[in-house]
Amino acid sequence: MSTTTDFYVGRGPDAEWIGSLQRDCEPDNILLVPPGRLALTTSTESTYRHAVEALLADWVTGNHGRSHRIVDGWPWPWPTSHVSSWIVIFDPGESAVFTTVGGGTRWERIDPADPRQSANVDDELGPPDLHSWLADPAAPPSAPMPRMLHPAPGNPCRHGAAL
Repeated sequence: MSTTTDFYVGRGPDAEWIGSLQRDCEPDNILLVPPGRLALTTSTESTYRHAVEALLADWVTGNHGRSHRIVDGWPWPWPTSHVSSWIVIFDPGESAVFTTVGGGTRWERIDPADPRQSANVDDELGPPDLHSWLADPAAPPSAPMPRMLHPAPGNPCRHGAAL
């Protein structure tokens, strides 16, 4: 299964989804693409939004993988980012970028001076009980995420999307 990363502005159930990447899109790989590095290290919301938009374009043109924009609708066959590999957010209240993993129980602030993730950060952020997470990925203690709706009314996600 390929890696997926979702980008948001804000945290919690009211966060705004602004796009997603697919394939080899762990934060350390995102840092290798110039707009990705800018997105992960900025301290302003406008720069974050513009950098994510440029990253979504560069991800495809640089043959890194697929990107999914707001205009295309929520791309995954699951209704929240609790099942995505990585979640990246810009928190306007803290003027900082944070990451967590699907089922993650806390947010890790990215240090702009040293943005690389520690080797085992996904284990540190991940669900403490994998069996419970598999049964209900959105259940506490998972970090709260918005429920995404595909543009069709009442359709909670795009079922059957190719991953």
